[in-house]
Amino acid sequence: MTSKPDRSGPDPRPGPRLARSQPARGSGPDPRLPRSQPGGNPSLAPRIPLAEAQPAMFGYLAAIFLGPLIPLVLYMIGRRRSAFRRFHAAMALNLSLTGLLYALCCLILCGLLLLDSLTVALVVTIPVALVVWLTVLKYLIRGIGAANRGERYEVPAWICAQIAKP
Repeated sequence: MTSKPDRSGPDPRPGPRLARSQPARGSGPDPRLPRSQPGGNPSLAPRIPLAEAQPAMFGYLAAIFLGPLIPLVLYMIGRRRSAFRRFHAAMALNLSLTGLLYALCCLILCGLLLLDSLTVALVVTIPVALVVWLTVLKYLIRGIGAANRGERYEVPAWICAQIAKP
């Protein structure tokens, strides 16, 4: 029978001692911490002041209720002031413009299906428009949370066309 070595004494391994909650150097990012984007660690990012985060959050919130008008104004005003503001204003503007393009596509689909029957047009178009709207709303809400935390949030390219450059 072999006995396990006693770990109560000093550690015989050379090098710095780390607390249990810290990963060893060179082992990559800690999997227990949330990541905002590949290779990013939000806990190591510098904190964004609230004066920078509020306009970014307002851009997403205004895009939910007012469409692309307010994000466009914020993009035009803040594009030279701060990269953080410019990025989030561009994302909100891109999402709201893409949502409008999807709505236009749903109207065209509805018009084409109206040539056949009103019932078919409504049965097909309303669920499609609802799914598209809820998907865009989900990413706008995620953008609000990321702006509040001072992080960048990349919207997937399949849902959002890049119209304004971040």
